[in-house]
Amino acid sequence: MESLFSYTDYRAYLKDYFAYKKAQNHVFSLKVIADLAGFKARDYILRVMNGTRNLSQSGCFKLSEALHLSEKETNYFINLVAFNQAETPREKEFFYLKMAEICRYGQHQKIRQDQFDYFSEWYYSALRSILPVIDFKDDYAAIGRFLSPPLTAAQVEKAIRFLLDLGLLDRDGSGKYHVAVPQLTAGDAVHSVAMMRFHKQSLDLARRALERYTADERDVSGVTMSLSQQGFEKIREEISAFRKKVMCIAEQDSNEERAFQLNMQLFPLSKRRKQ
Repeated sequence: MESLFSYTDYRAYLKDYFAYKKAQNHVFSLKVIADLAGFKARDYILRVMNGTRNLSQSGCFKLSEALHLSEKETNYFINLVAFNQAETPREKEFFYLKMAEICRYGQHQKIRQDQFDYFSEWYYSALRSILPVIDFKDDYAAIGRFLSPPLTAAQVEKAIRFLLDLGLLDRDGSGKYHVAVPQLTAGDAVHSVAMMRFHKQSLDLARRALERYTADERDVSGVTMSLSQQGFEKIREEISAFRKKVMCIAEQDSNEERAFQLNMQLFPLSKRRKQ
């Protein structure tokens, strides 16, 4: 069975743990765990595993003892539960960073942390887009000045090394950069937290672009409307289709001159009307 530290979903861990123990001993059951943990409701763990109940903080400690987790594993498990059950992006990020600190030197954490780091800075994706099409001949200062907002030479050098180490960029014998096949994998929960950071930075860059670039260098528009849930879903589908079309145009483009960021936002401006 995989190490607890490889999990970003505690319910998935509990399901795998039960299946593993059951395969080792056919008399093993959720009742056994419930008795060891001191849970009065015999179906409590089953409901937690199925997502119909959340695990309380007290339940975390009881279950950690029943599963014979070490102190480090218990600490990780408690923060993992809080991470999965967090209601806001800020809470999720807080508990994810706690998890990362607990097992920062493990291989599983390195994979997840690499993905988290990639989306934590806007310029990683920008560099990955421009380096294969513009030859700066390793002039890190020139690359930094080319970006908007600009970076220091040290930031650029560190970012390029990071992209090469992750396999998100590679380099041939002539020194030319190429976009490599992404090798990063992680759970959806971690990905969502990383993307939240990325989108927040993108919105800040969009605000900066409004003040810095003239209308012929950018395209910013908006529309305010009232929608039913059905209308909202239809627009989401159209946005998804448009995003795929944009990616197709970008892939077929040639003689690229600069890096662009396209943001599309559709969000509520009011509460939902009661039917």
